[in-house]
Amino acid sequence: MINVVRDEVRLGAMLPLNDPALDLQIAENAAVLRKGADTVPGARAASCRFTRTGNGTAVHITMTLAAALDQPLPGCAAQVRQAVLKAADHTLGLAVTGVDLRIDTVLDHPYVAPRTGLTEGNGQR
Repeated sequence: MINVVRDEVRLGAMLPLNDPALDLQIAENAAVLRKGADTVPGARAASCRFTRTGNGTAVHITMTLAAALDQPLPGCAAQVRQAVLKAADHTLGLAVTGVDLRIDTVLDHPYVAPRTGLTEGNGQR
């Protein structure tokens, strides 16, 4: 258990953001693209790893997922891949050369990311 805690707080490798003019970097484990994957209905990210590619200015993403079987898995994977690429580009400015996905768990029911704002039926925030 303590190893899991240590892995969560370890910064990991520093990765360059895609802006050569500003020497910006982000900690590997802080670059959480899992939230991007979780926006896809029926998908939930389990792990996310980055590997530097080329001259070290881009990364390759490897992610494991849990997925519901309410839609074809290739379609779900394509949606997750697009969501991760969008989050990497728009949110982090991270140059990505590829996204490898592995679905290793089946969800009993479709996972839907929690909504923000008013919840239906109770009028509370």
